[in-house]
Order: sequence, then C-alpha cells, then structure tokens
Amino acid sequence: MDRVAQIKQLLVSSPQDVFLNYALAMEHMSAEDDSQAIIQLELVKSIQSDYLPLYYQLAKCYESAGNTDKAIETYEQGMSVADAAKDRKTFNELRSALEELTF
Repeated sequence: MDRVAQIKQLLVSSPQDVFLNYALAMEHMSAEDDSQAIIQLELVKSIQSDYLPLYYQLAKCYESAGNTDKAIETYEQGMSVADAAKDRKTFNELRSALEELTF
C-alpha cells in the first residue's frame, strides 16, 4: 500500500486529524498535484486555522498553480496568525516569501 492510501485509511477513523490531513497534502505536493494539495491544505485550515505550517505550503501551492492573488492572501493570513501567536520566525519566513513573490 502506498503512503497516500495508508494516510487515507488512517483518516477514515480520524477525519479531523490535522497532522494526517497535512501529511496527505504533503504527499500530493510531492506528487506535484497542486489542486489536491490545495484542497487538503484548505481542509487543514478549516480544522485548525492556527496550524502555522499550512500557510507557507498552501501559498506555495497557489503560486505553483498560477494564482498569485490567492498566494498573497494566504501569506498575509499566515503572517497574521503568526503575529497573534508571537511566532516571529514563522512571521519572518512568510514575509520573506511574500516579498519574494511581490518584488
């Protein structure tokens, strides 16, 4: 059984598990399936919007899919969440990625 199938099997009994949903999104990203990764990361955001790792990955997926406006919006949302959590490192990483995209 491949990793995607294994994760999906685990999600059957724990559909709201943030880590499993995030792991599935990462598998989709590894397979360069941005549309499925976006769907999965948006699900993670709906389950736990303060899960900071999702914002960078989601914005990168939007960038890769050619949706610059959504990528910018996602970086900005992540920066807001990181600021509220007083996570300067993540805030700065998101800001740097945003600056790289917009300049």
